[in-house]
This record gives sequence, C-alpha cells and structure tokens, in this order.
Amino acid sequence: ALDTVREAGFRLLALTPDERAVPMDEVAPHRLERVALMLGAEGAGLSGRALGAADTWVRIPMAHGVDSLNVGAAAAVAFYAVTTGRPES
Repeated sequence: ALDTVREAGFRLLALTPDERAVPMDEVAPHRLERVALMLGAEGAGLSGRALGAADTWVRIPMAHGVDSLNVGAAAAVAFYAVTTGRPES
C-alpha cells in the first residue's frame, strides 16, 4: 500500500524519536507538495519494515529529558508542521 501512496506523488515521512531522524523543522514538510505521515503505536512505534519503507525519518524536536510524545500529540504537532506556511487553496 505504501508503494501506491508513493506512486501518487506523496513523500513518506516516518515519525520516530530515533536520533538518526532529521528534525521536522529541517525537513520543512510544509514546503513539500504531498506528504504522507507515518505514525506508529504508542510504545512500540513504527515497525522496522515501516521505517524501512519511509522516504525520510523525522523527529519532533523536544526539550532535553523528553524522549517521546503520545501518538495523538505527535500527530497534532506533525499535522501542524505540514500545514503551517502552505498557501490557502
């Protein structure tokens, strides 16, 4: 199914707290024409297979000592990052 999303012109961004992920503000998802956000289950996160299928791993920058957000809060922050700065249609 992810191949179908990619073929439709979407860039797959996998949210993960992994330190190898690019901070979301550096990816500037609001500048991408089509974005599909991949969110994992609370606790386990995305599977290795899902992470491997993503175009880019992104993380939400957080204060020192905070290592993750619940999936609802992470989704809200990510959706805001994707839509902020987009021209209104």
